[in-house]
Amino acid sequence: MTLRFLIGILTVIFIQGIGQTQKPEFAPGARYDSRMPTLKQVTGHEPAERVTPPEEIIRYLKALSDAAPDRTRVVKYAETWEGRELYALIVANPDRIRRLDQIKTGLQQLAAPGSLSSGEVERLIRELPVVVALVHGVHGNEISSGEAAMAEAYHLLAAQGDSRVETIRREAIVIIDPMQNPDGRARFVFQNLLGQAATPDPEPASAEHDEPWPGGRSNHYLFDLNRDWFAQTQPESQGRVKFLLEWMPHIVADLHEMGGNSTYYFPPGAEPANPFMTRAQSGWLDAIGRENAARFDERGFLYFNREVYDAFYPGYGVSWPMAQGAIGMTFEKASARGLIFRRSDGSSLTYRDGAVEHFTAAISTAHTAAINREKILRDYLEFRRTAGEGETKAWLLPEGNDPGQTRRLIRTLINNGIVIERAEEAIRISGRTLPAGSYIVHLPQPAGMLARNLLDQHIPMNEAFLKIQEERRRKRQPDQIYDTTAWNMPLLNDIECIASTSPVSVRSRRLTAADVTPDEQNRPILTDAQVGYAWQWGPTAAGATIEALREGLVIRFVSQPFTVGGRRFDNGTAIFRVADNGLELKSRLAAIAARHGISVTRIDSAFVPEGISLGSNQVVRLKLPRVLLAWDSPTSSLSAGWARYVIERRYGQPVTAVRVSSLTRIDLSRFDVLILPSGNYASALGAEPLRRIRDWVNGGGTLITIAEASRWATREGINLLGTNLELRGGAPESPAVAERPVQRSNPLNPAEYSDLIQPSREQPELTPGAILRVQLDTDHWLTSGTDGEIQALVESTRIFSPIKLDKGRNVGIYAVIDRLRASGIVWPESMTQLPQKAYLIHQPTGQGQVIAFAEDPNYRAYAEATQFLFINAILLGAAY
Repeated sequence: MTLRFLIGILTVIFIQGIGQTQKPEFAPGARYDSRMPTLKQVTGHEPAERVTPPEEIIRYLKALSDAAPDRTRVVKYAETWEGRELYALIVANPDRIRRLDQIKTGLQQLAAPGSLSSGEVERLIRELPVVVALVHGVHGNEISSGEAAMAEAYHLLAAQGDSRVETIRREAIVIIDPMQNPDGRARFVFQNLLGQAATPDPEPASAEHDEPWPGGRSNHYLFDLNRDWFAQTQPESQGRVKFLLEWMPHIVADLHEMGGNSTYYFPPGAEPANPFMTRAQSGWLDAIGRENAARFDERGFLYFNREVYDAFYPGYGVSWPMAQGAIGMTFEKASARGLIFRRSDGSSLTYRDGAVEHFTAAISTAHTAAINREKILRDYLEFRRTAGEGETKAWLLPEGNDPGQTRRLIRTLINNGIVIERAEEAIRISGRTLPAGSYIVHLPQPAGMLARNLLDQHIPMNEAFLKIQEERRRKRQPDQIYDTTAWNMPLLNDIECIASTSPVSVRSRRLTAADVTPDEQNRPILTDAQVGYAWQWGPTAAGATIEALREGLVIRFVSQPFTVGGRRFDNGTAIFRVADNGLELKSRLAAIAARHGISVTRIDSAFVPEGISLGSNQVVRLKLPRVLLAWDSPTSSLSAGWARYVIERRYGQPVTAVRVSSLTRIDLSRFDVLILPSGNYASALGAEPLRRIRDWVNGGGTLITIAEASRWATREGINLLGTNLELRGGAPESPAVAERPVQRSNPLNPAEYSDLIQPSREQPELTPGAILRVQLDTDHWLTSGTDGEIQALVESTRIFSPIKLDKGRNVGIYAVIDRLRASGIVWPESMTQLPQKAYLIHQPTGQGQVIAFAEDPNYRAYAEATQFLFINAILLGAAY
């Protein structure tokens, strides 16, 4: 080896080493006010030197606010299940901070411009700042955005002689939400530190990068908070939406991370776009994208647009603000999932890289908004004036059979900023009369685009995009649909929603959320009953019944219709006998009814002229079930979290979550119900634990399987569920059969060639998140409280053959083909194969039973109709 060659090698190594260790600056050449505290002064470490835990992020933002009280305000907007507080930092110039409440009032006026005069409009446009909301870390393990948030706040407050920052200070208010999911971030930081090596390890498979179940992405109940914006099932979402509805930002950037081998994404976004996005919004996304691209080009950062990330589903942090008139956008940066990550090409990605690039995109976006303040405000105003215009002029929602459930939906819509009124007189529409008390959603209205997204039965996708997906399917390539294609709230709540093509003009009153929230002080006046009291079954009654059981009341249940005292009760009634519960029953029941907003009927005679007698053996006594929920790997963390939330928070039913690995040692006889969330238990539950579960079911236990757990239960050697899954075309999943050779021409014609390359055995077509109708067997106790048809969210390839009559009952089957699709995309092959296949199966086994759901009934905890079937399986399953 020559000396020159050796020097050359060393030079290359030296240069590469510099390139790999050189730290990118957040703002090269920036000068900062020394009076503003740095991150190191507050926390003891430099920016991106380590993954900053949640409490230190908040401590630093508060320190910045303390140092600049005339230019900031810290606002607490929520508290997580685990007790962590969520804050936003508002940054503005001193004059605006002094007048912040006045400005907020002006922003509210601009957001509801219907009564504004042209002079008032011009004054608001002239005086109001553009509001830019930078929201970070909705997924707890997407860590670099939290670091960027601190850098953004410091830069906006401390930078000196920076013309871009001066423009932002002059024209904008910037709201920095540093982390939307502190519980998930805390979980990630703990696991990362637990696995951390002496020096940061870039190996992707190393312990510090390899998160154990459930990972840090989700919140305490393992929800993906970036799917919860309109459903608002979680406190983080509830608080954030309420806060944003107060400030009505015009720009919302939601900062995320993606796989470590990628680069950086910012808009314009991928198809399909939400069809209600306006041309102006699309234009602003392009303009902001171009400005961000210019800043990234200056710094040599890689990026991409128009791929992967769409804004079709309105429950994202990008699309919910869009539906309110803002310009919403997602930023995605490749994640180091720690301090340093080795990419597949051998290069290194650091935590600091992510923080710097997020900072760059965020500041660039705020600057673009600032220099376009007036035009952005005018476009926003026009959106809020015309939102929801179209053929539909109003939606009408009668209270229905379960007024409490309807009020729950109305409350959710109001909490999304949608204006809803209650009719004070009857409404005539399409030859029928809706009673006073029905709810009205008028259009247009400022939140009309979100209202249409949530109430229109079907949200259409771009036809050109769908044609591309058809071609990809033909080639057996995965589709490019990023998330579910349907989410209609009335369908998923099984609540009637009637579209009116004419304006509805009746005497009505605008509602607040408090108007449709149960009030414990508003107790019903119950008079003494000879026999007892009853309430009709439904989701509201189920929650009230569980509370009554927890309070020790004795409850009897009738699953079939009956008439007593001139009142007909449909399938499902809870009965409280005075003889069972004592003289205090009336007051105790009134308190429970008030807390749940449920009607109570007095029963003075147990004589039943029609239907099941109240003393029949078919009337069962309910008990508070002892429920066991499988937890940890191999369960789907989403499925397990949804189930736990629905059981213990939505319905108030106690549940014990036990890790699957501990099912081998727990005493199953202490429980009435075992729930297996979606997951493949083949390697986790071997012969011995499987035998114990079988023996427990045979002895009287209720086993509930969900989605992939139901698939596992049908497998050969498991045999917990006596039916089969189907392959594409309807053949059962069973050992492969050798194919018989087929005589073909030579050369093959196109049809023969196409046939030749088709897989002989493949899974059914994926249904990409559609709402399908399910026909229910109303003679079965599992369907108590339903009217015989519900809608279910279907997002899988699972198709279960109906169980044979000698093995069980098909309590729910998908509707016939012309009734099947209620909303969303269903591919033609699925449209022909899914009808009349099993959705809900009940299989008696010994003295116990297996209840199997083909899909997850607790999907995102907003599929209320199927959640109700799930709680029936738990509560009534323990009694039947």
